[in-house]
Amino acid sequence: MDANTIYAVVDIETTGTNVAEGNRMIQFGCVLVQNGEIINHFNTDVNPQTSIPQSIQALTGISEAQVKKAPLFDDVAGTIYSLLSDTVFVAHNVNFDFPFVNAELERVGYPKLDIQAIDTVTLSQILLPTVPSYRLHDLTSYLNIEHDHPHTANDDALVTGELLIVLFKRMLELPIVTLQQMVAEEADLPQNTAEVFKWGLAEVRKNPRSLPDYLYVSHGIALRKTPVLAPTNDREYTYPRTKKNKLKRFPKHFEWRADQAKMMNLIYRQYTDTETANQPLIVEAPTGTGKTLGYVLPMAYLAQKYNKQVVIATDTVLLQNQLINQTMPLLEKMLPFETHAEVVKGNAHYLDLSRFKVSLSQADHSKQTQLIKLRLLVWLSQTTTGDLDELHFKNEPPYLDSVYHHGMADLTDTDPFYEDDFLRRLYTRLKYTQFIIVNHAFLVQHADLLGDNFHQPYLVVDEAQHLADYALRTQRQKFDFQVSLSTGRRLMELLDPENEYGLTAATEGLTLNDDLSTFYRWLIEFSRQLRALSDYLTSHFKAQFGGKFTKPYKEIVISETDWIGFLKQREGLFEQLDILVGKFQDKLSAITDSFYQQSNRWLKSDEELFMRFSHAVNALTDAWKTLSAIRQAPQHEEAGTGSYLYWLTVSNDLTHIMVASNLMTVEGFLSQQIYSHFQAPTFTGATLFSSNRSQYLYDQLDLDRTAVKMRRLKSDFNFETQAKMYMTNDAPDIKEEEKYNQYVAQTLIKALTRVNRPTLVLFNSLAAIEAVYSKLTEAIHPKERLILAQGISGSKEKLIKRFMDEDNAVLLGAASFWEGIDLPQDKLQLLVIARLPFDSPDQLETKVQYERMKAKGKNPFYNLSLPKATLRLRQGIGRLIRTRQDYGAVIVLDSRLVTRHYGQTILKTLPASLPTMTGTVPQLLNDMTKFFKNHKSIGHDS
Repeated sequence: MDANTIYAVVDIETTGTNVAEGNRMIQFGCVLVQNGEIINHFNTDVNPQTSIPQSIQALTGISEAQVKKAPLFDDVAGTIYSLLSDTVFVAHNVNFDFPFVNAELERVGYPKLDIQAIDTVTLSQILLPTVPSYRLHDLTSYLNIEHDHPHTANDDALVTGELLIVLFKRMLELPIVTLQQMVAEEADLPQNTAEVFKWGLAEVRKNPRSLPDYLYVSHGIALRKTPVLAPTNDREYTYPRTKKNKLKRFPKHFEWRADQAKMMNLIYRQYTDTETANQPLIVEAPTGTGKTLGYVLPMAYLAQKYNKQVVIATDTVLLQNQLINQTMPLLEKMLPFETHAEVVKGNAHYLDLSRFKVSLSQADHSKQTQLIKLRLLVWLSQTTTGDLDELHFKNEPPYLDSVYHHGMADLTDTDPFYEDDFLRRLYTRLKYTQFIIVNHAFLVQHADLLGDNFHQPYLVVDEAQHLADYALRTQRQKFDFQVSLSTGRRLMELLDPENEYGLTAATEGLTLNDDLSTFYRWLIEFSRQLRALSDYLTSHFKAQFGGKFTKPYKEIVISETDWIGFLKQREGLFEQLDILVGKFQDKLSAITDSFYQQSNRWLKSDEELFMRFSHAVNALTDAWKTLSAIRQAPQHEEAGTGSYLYWLTVSNDLTHIMVASNLMTVEGFLSQQIYSHFQAPTFTGATLFSSNRSQYLYDQLDLDRTAVKMRRLKSDFNFETQAKMYMTNDAPDIKEEEKYNQYVAQTLIKALTRVNRPTLVLFNSLAAIEAVYSKLTEAIHPKERLILAQGISGSKEKLIKRFMDEDNAVLLGAASFWEGIDLPQDKLQLLVIARLPFDSPDQLETKVQYERMKAKGKNPFYNLSLPKATLRLRQGIGRLIRTRQDYGAVIVLDSRLVTRHYGQTILKTLPASLPTMTGTVPQLLNDMTKFFKNHKSIGHDS
């Protein structure tokens, strides 16, 4: 490759993926790119002399009639061969297009093309590392490249050519040190794609340029400078209480919402009035209120007035991103003073630059890891946060375990990247930050850090109905004896003096060797004692295991008294193991320093051995910390800061045992371990209450109802004209699972045939989704409706993206799909609720929770199950109407809503103006068809 190389950017459409199996080309498109410009193009339909599958016709829009009079591949092969010769072949997924074109050429007597080939998917992943999706249509949308006819060869080739030009431009703008590191990695990329970076490095060397002002180089890695924050001025500003004063501050054309203004004043007054300043506040602000701005604006004035910071805790990364990327920029336009916000996440979300630098020197045979290293090198020239979430990894790659940050406690000022460290910089910036945005899990785990470091800041808990769930989830601890024993065995193998390929052999004759030998002896003792502890635990509780096991594993609840008894009985053994783990940590630190002081003498294989050793020791000590937390849980119970459940999981042959604990109720936990570190909190959410009189929310938030100020704002949606709810009265028994799934599938098939609208179907389990999905896909052709299913069709992010790309897609979802997805107008018009969202009573924690409630004289169904299900149902329905322009219908297929007494309790919590209809499925579908005919048509309703 050189500056004058001609790149033949090709896209083909085919009847399938394999020429040898009779699949053929049906369309060929090619554009030629040279010196950053498209210089020529060629495209043709091809008669495949075979049928085109319906799915291919639906995807491409190419019919059999269209290609019937097109030339055969034999007729155009010469032109294609001549066109591609002496070029570099380029395609979006080159490992499909290039071999297929060559196979077709060979089939008609031409030799294989002996040319280089490169892949724009891989180049995009490396050079555009933060793009959420690398599908061609998504990339062109992201880059504002016009792409009118996706899945047609001519248009796809044209936009891929334009994409290639953008990618080359991005590459040639990279710092020379970044390109040098990328080339040095010698990554195994598709076909000849790695050659692109060698050419790019040569070009940059020919035309060197100075490093841009926003970049700097540290230890051979190009990094982006981060803005330095300074203290804001201490002048006091008057809060705009009146509508007139608010409108002066609001941007032009900003929609005035009376309830939003009411919420702003309510919050500001709460903290400036000495009578209420120490009183928690709950504000239920329905969808469409403008809730987020409703709390950030008064909080900005309070933070400025009292020189305090504001911690905002919300439940999802999506909402964190909305706050930092949408709400905060809008807020800054409204304020007469400067304000700054930072998102703070757990340590593992951030890249550790030192670990990453070490990993660059390690050979890795994993193609995925090689690709990620290149992506990270480019990303480091762009990111100011080091937040790995910016890279949108779908499934967390194993490589990230070796490069994520382990926290400030692990960072010393001798670290070569101490000054550059992302986490250290973040915590430095927090001193001058008014808003600190975290998720619920981080709040629960680090309330003391947030509160104590920032002198009891304000706290706003958004989507507050989820806080208790996160508190319970983050306090769940499980220690697996077998896993730790296995880790110990791996470590002993690495340090075994008899292992000529181990770490001890690699350090022979060095002082470091003595430390490793000492570590080896400690490991032998640790493993012996841990095995003894496992055996003691098994024999101590053996009597509680019961009779014959019906499954490979059994879960046995143990009482707090029994657990404390075991801890006391084996106190000496626990103490000995504690001492050994402490020695492990101290010795690892000393060994690490010694190892890196002699970094020049190690081979790559030595460094790999050391990283394996270091990771395994950290895994072992982290696991022991988990067991320590389970041992300390009774102390919390004794102090009244939480009530815990303890259980064992044991294999049927009694050789594998795990011990676990979980917080069972937030009573005492949230109030004493979370809220005590802040000013009196504000709790808000669109759907907080299961009824006006319900105690449920107060229990879930660990609040004294009499000491809390509460306001429920009204929705300004016109449900009477915007929506309608349908409830079936002819569903089969919910307990007959197979029969019920069949009923859901059949009803959906009828509904989707009658009503051609974007549809979300909410389930309680992935198993039910799988059963219904298979029946739907048998009955409905993909050309008619795209059917997407959680657990089958990809990640949640991918499902939502594909759902929004279509006009009439059907999405089957469970769990998180009940809430937290904000679909724009016209992208959701029919919501189907397959069954009422009650928790499964078979879960161990649920069983124990019910038993404890009964022991206190409470009814677990009415005090826990029903309010929880009611809130979920309200949240599910909240997916449908998000703005005043939205409209749509809800159909509940679970007849318990109309046949059981508690159904009326649920219905009373829904908007009073929401029209409802009860009837058989045919009756409801007839009326639903009329409902949609009264609204503007999307697509075609039959």
